[in-house]
Amino acid sequence: MFLVFLLGCETNTTNYKPSSSGNIHTISVVIDNNLWEGSLGNEIRNVFSSEFEGLPQQEAMFSLVQIPPKIFTDFSREGRNIIHVSRNDKDTVFFEKNKYAAPQLILNLKGKSSKGIIENLKKISKQSISIFKKGEIAEKQKRIKKSILKTEEFKILGLDLTLPSAYKLFKKDSLNKLWFQRETKKGSVNFLAYTLPFRSKKLDPKRIITIKDSIGKDFVPGRNEGSFLVTEKAYKPYFDSLTFKSFKTHKLRGTWEVVNDYMAGPFLMYYIEDVKNKRIIVLEGFVFSPSDRKREYMVEIEAIIQSLKVM
Repeated sequence: MFLVFLLGCETNTTNYKPSSSGNIHTISVVIDNNLWEGSLGNEIRNVFSSEFEGLPQQEAMFSLVQIPPKIFTDFSREGRNIIHVSRNDKDTVFFEKNKYAAPQLILNLKGKSSKGIIENLKKISKQSISIFKKGEIAEKQKRIKKSILKTEEFKILGLDLTLPSAYKLFKKDSLNKLWFQRETKKGSVNFLAYTLPFRSKKLDPKRIITIKDSIGKDFVPGRNEGSFLVTEKAYKPYFDSLTFKSFKTHKLRGTWEVVNDYMAGPFLMYYIEDVKNKRIIVLEGFVFSPSDRKREYMVEIEAIIQSLKVM
């Protein structure tokens, strides 16, 4: 079944495809009303509307919009992300690309019964979430490229990153730490980039947080005298080790707070081991936007980080 899932992720080609539409991290779910309201609908929500990690207030990983099959026509078929549930004599699950529009991802869930479809969905839940997330990062990067920030500042770090034009250089120090910021209606989205000397000492989350907080104390002050940004102590950050752009990388996602001030919000940090150049590349984004949803800001930050090119 897993091979069918992967092999089904192919491009459906025709001469012309309209441009797909949809908000970032939104999925249209084509399913009968009675199935949506039953155990199958509950399982789809459990998988795709589970909590987006690292936010101070709970937000769904994906926003789900149900569409009954009888009205899944014309414009409704042009959604960028679609889950299509249907009855079938054989239990199958597979992705289709660009069937009705481009870019487009359709996860097809077919089966004899709700029970069979649920069992297959559980087996491929992690892979399908990863595929949808990857597509959303690509979509966000495409939108960013429509109006990018023109700056030479990253060259001093030997890096290239693509930021939206709404960002401005907010602060820079003699050690080549860079802080870019864009204002929002209720606060700001912030992006930090800097390098550190490489150390062969094994790194763990505690050590990385200590380094992160020392930079925050020296470089990211709060509004009040003696205030500065630190990792929030009450919540342990999510930690993952991965290979990113061929580099060993440690990824932290969690919440920050400001010492001696009432400020807090989510952050995302990539701690990248550039062994060849004997340095650590640190890319970090954090959001301050009280009483506002922050999921899409965090997707934007990850899209910026994943645009990295090491020069």
